[in-house]
Amino acid sequence: MTSYFDYYGELHLQRFMVADKRRTDAFARAIQEVTSPGDRVLDVGTGTGILAMLAANAGAETVFAIDRANITETVRKLLKHNALGSRVTVLEGNAAELTLDAPVDLLISEWLGQMAFEENMLNDVLTARDRNLKAGGKMLPSGVEVLLAPVCDEELYEQWGPGFWREPIHGLSFSPLESLELRQARAQRTTVAETALLCGGKTLVSLDLARANPEDPWQKGRLNFEIERDAVCHGFIGWFIAHLSPSVSLDTGPSYPRTHWSQTYFPFPPFEVKAMQSCLVDFELARIPHSPRGMDVHLRTAEESLWFALD
Repeated sequence: MTSYFDYYGELHLQRFMVADKRRTDAFARAIQEVTSPGDRVLDVGTGTGILAMLAANAGAETVFAIDRANITETVRKLLKHNALGSRVTVLEGNAAELTLDAPVDLLISEWLGQMAFEENMLNDVLTARDRNLKAGGKMLPSGVEVLLAPVCDEELYEQWGPGFWREPIHGLSFSPLESLELRQARAQRTTVAETALLCGGKTLVSLDLARANPEDPWQKGRLNFEIERDAVCHGFIGWFIAHLSPSVSLDTGPSYPRTHWSQTYFPFPPFEVKAMQSCLVDFELARIPHSPRGMDVHLRTAEESLWFALD
């Protein structure tokens, strides 16, 4: 557990996230939109403190910035450097155990991982909401939607996926490893072209974060994809849309410029599909027990059933 939070105290990781211009700019616009003069704001998982400082600059009277990672002293130095130390209070500890002296008007948190829920941070955010957000207060993000779509991408499967093992290497055959790797079912972060989609994405989970409960992400169901062209399906990709404020959403799908989340690829044994064909997929999203991060995604088609691990 300690090493996980130490990891988020590393500045190279914080730089990686802040340097994601689409991410940072979207949160900045949303904070400017929803913050009112005099607001009390709580920033959960503050990292470098950038969102807390943006809230202060947007007019918040008081901002509380909490993090469990070993980065809080660095945040205090940045606050002093930006002359915001009198308006932002830095707290070190578990946000799920925090109860402030008075409720806040706005709760901000960039808790998102692959497929939105992979980092398992949402639980603490929702507990902090219930302890500290006033009735009718605002959440940022206000909602999140997780989507899935079938893809045709031969290069992705055969060069960067299990299909790599099909070709001999220096005269040696490794072809049995293709099916073995498929059975290991490891999802991978990658970027997929919009043209690889065999149809539009379907929603796995959609949450209103003002009302969501900690168990709400872990859902199961069935999706019916209507294939748009004859092709070979090489698996599925997943992504999320974070609804940050009334006019700002952050879509991490293949139809939009890349973010550091990219998309998540779930490789399947290639199978042929036809235009107008229905492709049924049963799914289940599950938290990995006793893990500080990670989730499992179960996908089942008529051809195959695989449990993928994300971590």
